[in-house]
Amino acid sequence: HGVALYGLPPSDALTGRVELRPAMKLWTTVSLVKRLRAGERLSYGLRTTLGRDATIATLPIGYADGVPRRWWEPGEVLIHGEKCKIVGVVTMDQLMVDVGDLPVQAGDEAVLIGSQGAQEISATDLAAALDTINYEITCGIGSRVERVQASADQR
Repeated sequence: HGVALYGLPPSDALTGRVELRPAMKLWTTVSLVKRLRAGERLSYGLRTTLGRDATIATLPIGYADGVPRRWWEPGEVLIHGEKCKIVGVVTMDQLMVDVGDLPVQAGDEAVLIGSQGAQEISATDLAAALDTINYEITCGIGSRVERVQASADQR
């Protein structure tokens, strides 16, 4: 039950039966914000076509860092305490999100796993969306991702 050290339930049978608090957060910062028009295409092979005008934020994190490539369809990240939908395929070194009307700027925090404001995306939530287990999500975070140990009052 080593995943419990991360504050995650080791099995569905224990979810809600044992009090656990997630002990990790995966976040990055927005590297670019750009307004795109309906009909513009983006991502690998230009496989995503925008159905409407959109403000897109680029995040410098991708599957080489452990973000599951197939997360692009159900995926969301937290920016300014709001869930923002991933658009386009998660690439090796980056992913893109539709930030709607949020006043997002380069340098803003984007949370992939963890909480921001009143919202949370847990490794267990992500695993459920991808039909896998939370171990796979946490163990898959790559060596390029900096690890920072924080005390309880810094979280």
